[in-house]
Amino acid sequence: MGHYVIRVKGTLSRDLIEAFPSLTADPEPPQTVLHGHLDDQAALAGILNHLDMLGISIVEVLQVPPPANER
Repeated sequence: MGHYVIRVKGTLSRDLIEAFPSLTADPEPPQTVLHGHLDDQAALAGILNHLDMLGISIVEVLQVPPPANER
């Protein structure tokens, strides 16, 4: 489906980051940026639902072109 960037409030702990193995996490205080390729809309919905269930505030979701090394 595409490469996504998901910005969430706060710095996520290692345990929370490990809950999303398909994504890479980059802390950018006061936010954390999760990014990676998601296969379909169901995968995106699953990630967003999981974040919501954990009480993590989603700031922004963007579909972006993949990095040059993934093309």
